[in-house]
Amino acid sequence: MIIDCHTHMGRGEILEYWWAVDLPAELVIKLEDKAGVDKAVIFPVHYPPELYDRANVEVAEAAKKYPDRLIPFAKVAASHPRAVEYLRRAVEELGARGLKLHSHEGFPTRPLMDVLQEHDLPLLIHTSERGPLELVPLIRAYPDVKIIIAHLGSPTNYYHQLQAIYLAERYDNVYLDTSVGSDIFENLKLAVERAGPEKVLFGSDAPVYHPAVERKKIELLELSRRDEELILGENARRILGLR
Repeated sequence: MIIDCHTHMGRGEILEYWWAVDLPAELVIKLEDKAGVDKAVIFPVHYPPELYDRANVEVAEAAKKYPDRLIPFAKVAASHPRAVEYLRRAVEELGARGLKLHSHEGFPTRPLMDVLQEHDLPLLIHTSERGPLELVPLIRAYPDVKIIIAHLGSPTNYYHQLQAIYLAERYDNVYLDTSVGSDIFENLKLAVERAGPEKVLFGSDAPVYHPAVERKKIELLELSRRDEELILGENARRILGLR
């Protein structure tokens, strides 16, 4: 089973972002079909914090419409006063299988992490300009919560990626998602060598980026069949508890 652990859907409401367009779930599925991907973890694009609750409903509805293809994650802004309420609703009423957040929208709080720990769900986090080392207190405080660092630590910052690789190598509960960060191919190879193939998850950031391109980068590593299977889907299947 091949699983893309990082995709988006929804309508970008914040016009300063260049992806302020309509990104329907069907577009994600169409691209994943071309890439030969079986399932995709999907969550909202950026919204004003008060709109994430609505966006989580839209994601849940898409996942119900395409249950064999989409795995819903919630998204919240941790700084919003109703963030915990939004997350708990997404998990307990809408069936979210994890949480995606950007730390520049607010760093994870204990109440948010408590919900994840209570339900044994992972956190997929895009770290701020301070870099992945900002996660160390969080990682130590919640060793039982699986933490997936998006984009190998950064879409573009070489040194932030090295930080993320170090954390995945050092801590049992830390994993790396390859989406877009795989553009620095040297660090993609280093991540597998240092952290190990069981700590790396294939992701694409579709539909803005094409999953077939991101998958090809994994294949270019020329790993063993077993190690490639781990990265392309088995790690995500295990973390998400999928059959």
